[in-house]
Amino acid sequence: MENAEAAHHIHFRKLIDIADDMRRKVFKEANQAQQKKIMGLTVRQGGAVGQLKTLTEQNPDGVALKTLAKHLQMTIPATSLLVESMVSKGLFERTPNPNDRRAVCIRLSAKGLSLFADMYSHMEADAAKLFTCLTPEEAAEFSRIITKLHSNYFSRA
Repeated sequence: MENAEAAHHIHFRKLIDIADDMRRKVFKEANQAQQKKIMGLTVRQGGAVGQLKTLTEQNPDGVALKTLAKHLQMTIPATSLLVESMVSKGLFERTPNPNDRRAVCIRLSAKGLSLFADMYSHMEADAAKLFTCLTPEEAAEFSRIITKLHSNYFSRA
């Protein structure tokens, strides 16, 4: 069992290495305007842009502050401050929550969506090239496994 756990660790590390290298490459190849936009964000803010994009794919009207905090692994007060700074930058917007009049929904603004597209379009192109070394069956199996791991990880309390 110890060897299997070591293999999981090695495979996970390889996935992280690929993602980290893709991020570095994207930033290095970005034009000056894109670099300025990306460099204007902290690591936490950049992560929040990506996380909010993912969350709003399932909830286009936006997500509750509590939900965003959970996925960013931050406290609600810290997430509230982060959201406020992102609203000030014009990257996030708040809208009334249709299910709870006391709460708001948070989503990316048009400017935030543009920033996301700038940050990830090159990475998505690199990922597509990377998948060309897989057969269609391997790509489908990889996607199934990653989706299962992602779902399992984020469904834990």
